[in-house]
Amino acid sequence: MRALISVSNKAGIAEFTARLKEVGIEILATEGTARYLEERGIKVRRLSELTGLKETHQLKTLHPAIYEAIFSGEIGIVVVNLYPFEKELCLENIDIGGVTLLRAAAKNYRRCLVVSRPEQYDEVIENLKNVTEEFRLRLACEAFK
Repeated sequence: MRALISVSNKAGIAEFTARLKEVGIEILATEGTARYLEERGIKVRRLSELTGLKETHQLKTLHPAIYEAIFSGEIGIVVVNLYPFEKELCLENIDIGGVTLLRAAAKNYRRCLVVSRPEQYDEVIENLKNVTEEFRLRLACEAFK
């Protein structure tokens, strides 16, 4: 199984990722998240290896290969939290890829766990061995919020 990780709020992500790797989950990460994890000794694969595209600020996660992997179940965990929206934020910087990832994973909740907040990390680890449909659905509903 693979997990796709792209987070703005990095609180707890290194520990969470290390725990995912301990149970044999391969990690794919966007550039900034990958750098952060690697600086903490956690080996990951760049998401660009899946897409074949060089990542840019505008184009990180909007690629059909990513969504095919989510809907096929190849990517079984999507971990995304969005940067805080501020009125002063330039419209060019509004995140559409992160929202799209969250919604795709939530829509496919039977095959993909969607993790949208750092507060969920411990509970996800605790449930990895026996993931119920109820747990999956709850995470999906939280992601839509």
